[in-house]
Amino acid sequence: MDPSQQDVQNAFQQLYDSLTSAYWAASTIENKDLIRGCADVVFQILSQLTVDDIKSRSTDFQQLKNSVQSVTNKLQHLQSEIDGIIHNIQIASSVAGGITKALDVAARFLG
Repeated sequence: MDPSQQDVQNAFQQLYDSLTSAYWAASTIENKDLIRGCADVVFQILSQLTVDDIKSRSTDFQQLKNSVQSVTNKLQHLQSEIDGIIHNIQIASSVAGGITKALDVAARFLG
């Protein structure tokens, strides 16, 4: 079954919350900047998702798809580095899992 718009929104909200925790746990300004950059794009995606019935508006749907595509590489890079950036295992695991879930649900929703 394909995920709903609400499923995508929930996954990105969880990811945003995890990134916010990771930001405070990061020990260097460079790592904080990397995490904040990803969190900002995730927040933009959340803002786009809050508009009802996104699939019925093809222009808005394409903008959302482009936003997700543009952040995918950045999030995958962060996912591969998160264990070295965040020393709190629970936060690092939450971020890594949140990235996997958000990108998977978004890929299925956006087709």
